[in-house]
Amino acid sequence: MRALSTLLLAVLIGCLEGILLLAGVMGVIALLTPVPALDLSDGVTRVVVPLGPAGFYTYSYINSVYDAPVEEVHLRADDGLRITSVFSADIRAVEYFRWDGEPQPVGGRYRQSAPPNDQPQLVIRVTPQYRQQITCGPSYVLFGDCDGWKVDLADQFGDGLVRVSPARMPWALVLLARWRR
Repeated sequence: MRALSTLLLAVLIGCLEGILLLAGVMGVIALLTPVPALDLSDGVTRVVVPLGPAGFYTYSYINSVYDAPVEEVHLRADDGLRITSVFSADIRAVEYFRWDGEPQPVGGRYRQSAPPNDQPQLVIRVTPQYRQQITCGPSYVLFGDCDGWKVDLADQFGDGLVRVSPARMPWALVLLARWRR
């Protein structure tokens, strides 16, 4: 009877070790799995930020012609970027895009959908007085789980050109960035 108990204990320990090994391998694979991200760089400084599964983010700024806040809703789709719509309280800042159709009033602002426009990257001329930011936050809860990050382009890169490109980053780096906050 004692030999049978010892044998069963050895089998149980072997099974547990196998399960722990499998769980460890699966955990490492999950942490190394790449997730959608944006890569922002001016050639000297580089910032890589994660996106939610749907890939939406916002590029916001003050329109230099009308001095009006503008929010462009962008989407990272596959290996490209596209603007999907624009919002502003000043209809002229929306009309500035000269897209077909008319801006529609939505909650005290105007919104217009963008025509098809896939690009491999976005090049932004950063001018600090126009408060340019790229954000992904709680407003995108409908589109996917964004992490609530914000990149102030002037603070990060100064006055100059910034290239925004689609990227991927390991899930472990996303978790590390959350932990460091």
